Parts: sequence; C-alpha cells; structure tokens
Amino acid sequence: MGRRAAHTAGGLLLAGLLAGCAGGGKEATNDLDRAPPKTTTLQVRAVTAQTGTLTAQRSASATIEAGRDSQVAAQSGGTVEEILVPEGERVARGDVVVRLDDTAQRQALENARLQLRQAQISLDQTQNSAAQATTSLQAAVTSSEAALAQARQNAQSAETLYGLGGVSLADLQAARSQLAQAESQLAQARNQLAQNGRSAQSSVPLGRVQVETAEASVQQAQTNLSRTRVRAPFAGTVADISVEVGEFAAQGSPVFRLVDPGTIRVKFNVPSADAAALTEGAKFNVGYGGKNYVGTVVDSSGIAGSNRLVPVTARVEGGSALPIGGAARASYRVRLGNGLLIPNTALQVEGGESAVYTVSQGRAQRQVVSVVAESGSRIAVSGIEAGARVIDPLPASLQDGARVEVRP
Repeated sequence: MGRRAAHTAGGLLLAGLLAGCAGGGKEATNDLDRAPPKTTTLQVRAVTAQTGTLTAQRSASATIEAGRDSQVAAQSGGTVEEILVPEGERVARGDVVVRLDDTAQRQALENARLQLRQAQISLDQTQNSAAQATTSLQAAVTSSEAALAQARQNAQSAETLYGLGGVSLADLQAARSQLAQAESQLAQARNQLAQNGRSAQSSVPLGRVQVETAEASVQQAQTNLSRTRVRAPFAGTVADISVEVGEFAAQGSPVFRLVDPGTIRVKFNVPSADAAALTEGAKFNVGYGGKNYVGTVVDSSGIAGSNRLVPVTARVEGGSALPIGGAARASYRVRLGNGLLIPNTALQVEGGESAVYTVSQGRAQRQVVSVVAESGSRIAVSGIEAGARVIDPLPASLQDGARVEVRP
C-alpha cells in the first residue's frame, strides 16, 4: 500500500507541474525543436545606373604593304653588265641600279649623229647654192634691164632719124631687132631668177626637214642608250633583284623591286558594323613584334566585298622598319551604343522580356528595359532613369515589391 501511494503521489505532482506550465502562460519556455521566425527583408547589393557609351575592343589581322611598291622593268633588252646596288640598300630617284650592255645602242647613236652632220652639210650647200645663183641671176636681170633701156633709146632715135631721112630703113629695122632681142633677154633672165627662187623654196625646206629628222634620230638613239641604265623611278629600298650579271634581260621584263619605306601601310577587313568606326582619318593601334604603331585610315569605302567584310587601308606612322608582306595586328575600338550602363548580371530575361529590379523606398521594383548594346560583362539599356539603384546580382527568390535592404 505504501509503494502505490507514493507512485500515485508522484503522478499527481507531475500532472500538477504540466498543468501549471500550460495554465501559467506568461513565462517563456525553452522549446529547442521550434523553427526560428522567418524574416521578410532581403539583403541585396545595388549599382547606380549611369548614362554612358558602351564600346568594345576589336582586332583583325593586317597585311603590311608599301604605298609605293614597284617591279621595275627593263626598257631595253640586253645582257646584264653590272649590278650597282645590292638588295636592301636605299637609292635616290634616278639612281642606276642595273646596267645593261650598250654596245649596239652606242653604235646606233654614232650613226645617227653622222647622218645629222650629213643632213646639215647638205642643207648648208643647198642654201649657199641658192644664194649664189640668186645673186648671179639678179645681176643678169639688172644687166638685161639696162640693155633693154639702151635698145629702146636707140630704137626711138632711129625712128626719129628715119622720119627725117637721116637713116636708112635697114638701120631702122636693125634698131627694132636689137630692141626685141633686149626684151627677150630680160624676160629670159627674169624667168631664170624666178625658177631659181622656186627651186630654193622647195630644196631648202626639204633640207631642213632632213636635218630635223636626223636630229630626232639622234634623240631616239640617246633615249635608247639611256634605257640600258635601269634607274630607280622613286627614292626607296631595293627589295629584290631578279637578274644576274651575264643574264639577258628582255625588254619589259622585271629587273628589280623597289619599295618606298616611307609609305608603309596596312590592309585588313572588318565587319560592316565596325566600318563606321574606321572612317578616313580615324586612328587605331597597329601591333607587330611587340611594338605598337599608330595607324591612320586613308581609305574605307564602307562597301562590303563578297566575303561580307569591308576593306580598310591605313598609313602607319614610323613604320619604315616593318617588313613588307608581314602580318600585323590592327586593334580598334567601336562604339556600340548609348544608354544606362549596368552589369549584365543585373538583367533578367523571362518570357522574351528583359527587366531589371530597382530599389525604391525599401522595395524591389521590376522595370522592363530595352537592351541597346552589350559588350563583355556590361550592357547599355533604356527604360530606367539615370541614377537609379539597380539590384545586382539578382537573388533567385527576388519578387516584384519584395522588401529589400541594400548592403554597403
């Protein structure tokens, strides 16, 4: 009986304690199995959207060229006698680089000069002969005119005397015959003088034409002789010699290559969208062998070729040491667009719609935006105001209107 009474008393005591806990209500209890209360404010980070221009760095492989790069050809055929300038040396405009055998050209020049001397002598003789003949014939005309005047006077006197009976009819007829003969001699002298003048007028100009023709032959022979010297058409560097001493160089065949290092340029192709950044006068970077040079666009038509790329040609400042035909790297920056610049991790794309979350009065506000441009980790958008606080990065549980607190 004593054990049952004690057990019963203990049970009543435990029941009383439980009832006291349940009915007291005001005292806290330590319930370790209960979950902590949920918070309704999200901790986020935010960036300030700022107006700006989004650009991107581009690069393309470029070929190094020279604006003046010429294959100089022989203007006259001949055997190569001497190479005066080795490859790699600079020459001035007009310098002789290769000399051809000029034996035939020199002989032709001597023959042309001889023909010129002969033509000049022939012209001088013609002019002298015409002048001497003219003098003699002019004297004959003068003499005939004097004889005619005397014959006329004698005939007039005979006519008068015959009327007075002072001379016979035979004397009168003789005077008349002398007058006719004097008239005939004057006419003949004048005709000979005129014929000599006509002859001089034809023979002297013909002689002059022959002299001019001979002079032209001399000039042509001199030109042919000068063409046996293959000269540099402009100042530059002899890049390559394509003939050897003793070898025959045909007229029109390449003899050496001449490059003007002062006109170094690069050529490369860019997408049509980038061509607007590379208009004439635009500057960019040209890299070769660990060095950077400044390139200036001199030609950019903006018209894409069959490969859908736009060709660009640029002058390289200080690039005289760059190797012709080498490959360089053209680096340029393109302007993608203007807008509010934010990280691309702040953008939410859902259901074909782009949006960002801005912070306004402690709450997240979803705003639909339009993406203007994108480059790397940054984007330019429109649809929000400059200076807006944009949540970045976006928490997975973020909802429109949620309470947020921006962490520093």
